[in-house]
Amino acid sequence: MARTGSVVRRALPAVVTVVAALVLVRVSMLVGQDLNARGLPIVLPYPPLLAFWHPHVGVGTPLTVLCLALGLLLQRHAALLPWRRLLAAGWLLALAWMGSLVMIDGFVKGWTSVLTNPNEYLHDLPRITSPAEFLRTFTHFIAFGGDVTGDNAWTTHVAAHPPLATLVFWALAAVGLPGGFWAGLLCVLVSSAAAVGLPVALRELGAPDAARRVVPFAALMPGAVWMAVSADGLFTGVAVAGLALACRGASPDAGRGRLGSSLAGGVLLGAAVFLNYGLVLFGLVVLAAVAVGAHRVGLRAVLRSWLVSAAGVALVAAAHVALGFDWFVGLARLRVRYYQQTASDRPYSYFVWANLAAWLVAWSPLLAYGVVRGVGVLLRTRRDGWTQGTVVALLATAGTAAALAADVSGMSKAETERIWLPFGAVAYAGLALVRRRWTSALALVLTAGWAAMVNSLLDTGW
Repeated sequence: MARTGSVVRRALPAVVTVVAALVLVRVSMLVGQDLNARGLPIVLPYPPLLAFWHPHVGVGTPLTVLCLALGLLLQRHAALLPWRRLLAAGWLLALAWMGSLVMIDGFVKGWTSVLTNPNEYLHDLPRITSPAEFLRTFTHFIAFGGDVTGDNAWTTHVAAHPPLATLVFWALAAVGLPGGFWAGLLCVLVSSAAAVGLPVALRELGAPDAARRVVPFAALMPGAVWMAVSADGLFTGVAVAGLALACRGASPDAGRGRLGSSLAGGVLLGAAVFLNYGLVLFGLVVLAAVAVGAHRVGLRAVLRSWLVSAAGVALVAAAHVALGFDWFVGLARLRVRYYQQTASDRPYSYFVWANLAAWLVAWSPLLAYGVVRGVGVLLRTRRDGWTQGTVVALLATAGTAAALAADVSGMSKAETERIWLPFGAVAYAGLALVRRRWTSALALVLTAGWAAMVNSLLDTGW
């Protein structure tokens, strides 16, 4: 009886947190449906998501079950497999997982036609005569006004991001790989880097056991529903890979490749900011990594490595400036464009909290438990001392803080299931704090099952 009571006490915080997350999601649905019924323009057919109710199955449905079984097997052996073999297995499983989710929707609808939508990057590629000219004139065609109309303004996603995002797909077409299939394949491959980058970052920050625990979770990320065949998934892969390389360069175990890792990490982090304006907030995650490094090896030592990474960021910024693109002007023009369209009508009072519900749908309600547990670890660190759990908690909390900062900015009214993917990938590390074998397996089943359910019940819109 005493043992049963102990189990209940340990499980109660998780149950309460997950139930609270589900309540938030449900309330956001009901309020959003009421706003739609009253004719208020939230422009969401299935609030809080940009999605449509569309129950369906496909070739990928049984494959998701197979991926989950492989994930549980990987989880069982994660503590004993050689590190590189574990990472390779996690990466391959991540590719299979994203592929299976895509194939629930079908090869055409789920893959080849996604990025050929008129709102997407491929739509404007024929307008690019040269990258230099594109960069020099890019900001002029972001917002409507003057000689810029609906006929010559950049399409939605091109206008909403720095020009590097579009140039990635232009370069792919320029080397002979045009069209939705190749663009989708690139997104899947780069997105999958997050499944490797997250555990590598944890390991290099001094949490090797947590890094092993997070591999199966990273391989079966619920966010993969929106990451696969998505430019936002590509941005996520670039940002998390950049974090991992920079952390590798700052690690005392880095060896002779330290400077190269730091510089490469900085270049990728810089590229992330020039792929997505909002990823400047990923700097909060970087600050958390610097804080962990300072605790491990001292502030002076860690700053030496991170200054090399900062030089990598500066190289990316300098290249854009030299070619005529001003990031700050681009952001200012985007803000004008943003409020020229649906954002001006969408009520901030709804989205400031419904955004969080959409984020939880993308990453499963267990994301909330991982974050809450992480906050608890941080509060106990002063009493219990620094542990591997502290590292995990700092990263998870930083990812959440970045999402909250984006939330209050007023530049994230809806679609946060997609826009906040990079922040979710880091916050999701909080599930590495689940240590018991059976609870960890249950968490993996619930998060992966949630993703498969969402993918099968909804047409996610992007």
